[in-house]
Amino acid sequence: MKLPAKIEYAFKAIIELSLRYQPGVPVQLNVISKSQGIPDKFLIQLLLRLKNANIISTSRGVSGGYYLARSPSQITLLDVFKALDSEILDKPKGKKSPGSLNSAALLNTIWSNISDSIIENLAKQNFEDLIRQLKNEQPTYSI
Repeated sequence: MKLPAKIEYAFKAIIELSLRYQPGVPVQLNVISKSQGIPDKFLIQLLLRLKNANIISTSRGVSGGYYLARSPSQITLLDVFKALDSEILDKPKGKKSPGSLNSAALLNTIWSNISDSIIENLAKQNFEDLIRQLKNEQPTYSI
């Protein structure tokens, strides 16, 4: 399964805001963009969608920017997926195929179960835990 770029970039933006999390203290767009390698124009669009989903908030002015609307422990990967591309999580629609064996129904059941598993795992992954994992990650070297 390959993630769309918008999901990957949104994940990186929320990671950056989680790393710098202080309630109500904004992070400027260029800081997020440069530290995570996200093009400014694309980032602005993503942040707007995240704001509309109440994942982030904004403040205006010279010292304005973006900040998490709630703590990283209260934001999950599922929240990000739903904010940017809810269709990726849609379950297959049941289709009947002609014949005595309904292989389409079987495939839909299998795919629905996989979808349920993905949604369940995304809901378990909050950004506080992800930051903890990121900070504890040790580089490995092999020769």
